[in-house]
Amino acid sequence: MNGVFITLQVSLLLFIVLNVLFIFLVVRKFYANKFEREKEHWKQYYLKQIDSTIRGKEDLLIPNKSSMITAFEEVLSRYYSLMKGDTDTANRIENLAEQVLHNDYKKRLKHGRWSIRMNTLHRIEKFRMVSLIEDCIAIYNEKRTSELESLQILRILANLQDDRVYFILLKEEREFPSFYYLDLFMRLDERLFNKFTDIIEDFPLTIQFSLIEAMGDRGDYTYLPTIESYLLSENAELRIRALKSLVKVGYLKDVEKIKPSLHAETWQERMMAARLIKRLRDKRFIEDLLILLTDENWWVRTTAAESIIAQQNGVEILEDVAQTHVDRFARDIATEWLLRKGKKSVFR
Repeated sequence: MNGVFITLQVSLLLFIVLNVLFIFLVVRKFYANKFEREKEHWKQYYLKQIDSTIRGKEDLLIPNKSSMITAFEEVLSRYYSLMKGDTDTANRIENLAEQVLHNDYKKRLKHGRWSIRMNTLHRIEKFRMVSLIEDCIAIYNEKRTSELESLQILRILANLQDDRVYFILLKEEREFPSFYYLDLFMRLDERLFNKFTDIIEDFPLTIQFSLIEAMGDRGDYTYLPTIESYLLSENAELRIRALKSLVKVGYLKDVEKIKPSLHAETWQERMMAARLIKRLRDKRFIEDLLILLTDENWWVRTTAAESIIAQQNGVEILEDVAQTHVDRFARDIATEWLLRKGKKSVFR
């Protein structure tokens, strides 16, 4: 009897729990549907009004509840993406975002949920909300701030060309991945970017790597002396980054500086130097490239062959290698690139 009684009690308890859970889900679904209906209603309103408001023809009903704010955000974000090429309209949208969303975003930045804070930071970046910069800086300086939040705040500062991104990175003890720094530097205008390059050696190596690459990405010849100076660095990674940057530029003043890299210890440096010769199309390095055809690393061999075939008489050189070279690897890689070039046969 006791066993039956206990079974009934457990079944009753389970029934109650399941019903409570069902009611909770039904209520939550009800409110979620209500929110969506209200949001769609307000989206239709803002879609009709947003253009007239931005052009100063009509006043906008200021959102004062969650569904209105979400609808306004979505419409404004979509409109901003469409009008980004129109500087005057983009500025008007940014001003409207400052007026309408400032207080709500200020509260969200202090929210306990990480996802809400992060989404708010993305919106601040998109709408270029200068009025919330001080709040963002305060969050950056908090110990609880995550790495992704910190990086997003740095992006906001970079987008707004705020000099504090320079001072923060100069003192920052944390080290972020190199591609994040590169993303930041590509957002900077010439004035602020030059502040970094002027004292490049004062920054940690990871930042130096990204600055060298960013100089190449900009394609501005005024950075060539700085980039070329790193070809003589004792640090192999700095030399590799300089070569990579010069590949993007496709030019350097003193080509003899790359010769040591063609015979460097690391295969990455030899490969990048060979790649640069392809861009330069300089026949003075043919002998060096022929040596690299026998390199122990496949990437170096194939890059050397690619650089040779890009020369004026490159096909003839590789044909000779494929037929007469004593090294099997050199013959194989030469044959491979000749076939890629469309040669049906490399033998006479």
